[in-house]
Amino acid sequence: MAETEEIVAAALAPVLEAPKDPYDKPVLESIRKFFQKRAKSSIGSYDYTPGGNLKIKNPAGTIQLKRFLPLEPSERAALEEYRLEALAELQEQYEAERITLSEAWATYKSTGAIRGVLAANQRVAELDVRISAARSAVRNIVPIDNPRTKDILLSERYEERKIYDQSKDPWDKEIMRLFFYDFKPEHDQGKYVIDQEVDATAAAVAEEAAGGEPSELTFRQTLKDGRKARIFFETNSDVNGFLSPRWPVTFTMGDTQYSSAVQAYEVERAKELGLEELRKSLLKTRAPRTIALMMRKVAAHPVNAKGLWLKIFTEIYQQTETLKARLLATGTDALVYADVREGPSGIGLAEKDSGVFDPAKWKGENAVGVALETVRTQLREGNLSDAPVNSAPKEAVITEDEQEKAKVGAIINSRRNSFR
Repeated sequence: MAETEEIVAAALAPVLEAPKDPYDKPVLESIRKFFQKRAKSSIGSYDYTPGGNLKIKNPAGTIQLKRFLPLEPSERAALEEYRLEALAELQEQYEAERITLSEAWATYKSTGAIRGVLAANQRVAELDVRISAARSAVRNIVPIDNPRTKDILLSERYEERKIYDQSKDPWDKEIMRLFFYDFKPEHDQGKYVIDQEVDATAAAVAEEAAGGEPSELTFRQTLKDGRKARIFFETNSDVNGFLSPRWPVTFTMGDTQYSSAVQAYEVERAKELGLEELRKSLLKTRAPRTIALMMRKVAAHPVNAKGLWLKIFTEIYQQTETLKARLLATGTDALVYADVREGPSGIGLAEKDSGVFDPAKWKGENAVGVALETVRTQLREGNLSDAPVNSAPKEAVITEDEQEKAKVGAIINSRRNSFR
């Protein structure tokens, strides 16, 4: 159960998990002192900026406050989608272990060897607990009212209410039942974001150029070294989401058709590591979170991760005309992939981590961002030619219809097994 919760937290933290405290301790202390000083008639030295931040005159400085945003419907949908995908994956593992347990029992009956049975039974039990945790992360108890005899519905086949003797009941004269919440409270609240001050004229020009769409300048950040940056991870977090390797885009690389950049990277990684069965399994889903779940125990990375990402994005932007203008619209901004997982692909920090603005604190090589910047330069200089279309790839990712049928089947099996 603990492992499942860690997987869910790691996958959803960048967008869906609201921090318990939006500020670091030093910032909280500064905010506390600000209001203490202001309360002591120091209004002239402790004031507010037009944007609502805290302004200090001596020494001169500004404490930037964060704004709380409730989760969007798309973010809640993403949480539900991940939960169903995790359930489907766990259910497949559970069924496989049950087969192993049956085989171990057959071996025990013929040879008397019990170790295989004990080990398989332990794995089945662990997976059963993990499935329960994925179905409902939080448990609680609620009382059941004691009905009168005449209130019992004899016509109801599944009457669940209980009658008990209140005079002899040792448990505070109550019967309790187990109740399940779908998600942890922190997954259902929202997130804190930093409001960025944007030049109004530049924003208007960008909005007009984009045909009235929200300006991407609204989502620019300033790094500690002075560079403007687009920090991204999820596809639906803001208008920079198209930069994410999880962005759905069908393209062909070599003899294989993929549904996203991250799928191509993980398939090629599995191929380089000699994990052929895993490589084939990765092509049986279009869901980035399922791909991440399947690859979570694979620690090794390609020898040339930067080169692989460059190859992938080169193919994507050669074959997808609609994305070219959006990438060129990012200008000369640094492109920062805020993937909290270790490895060369991202910076090893999440979007909400304060260290994301300081390149000296990055733990990864930001290979995704560097590859995108390289492709952008080649597009601007006219060095990225259109790729020939491979009309008949030898293998391809499953279609969206096949993906939907597989998901529905997994959910049905999961519910069927829950009633056994």
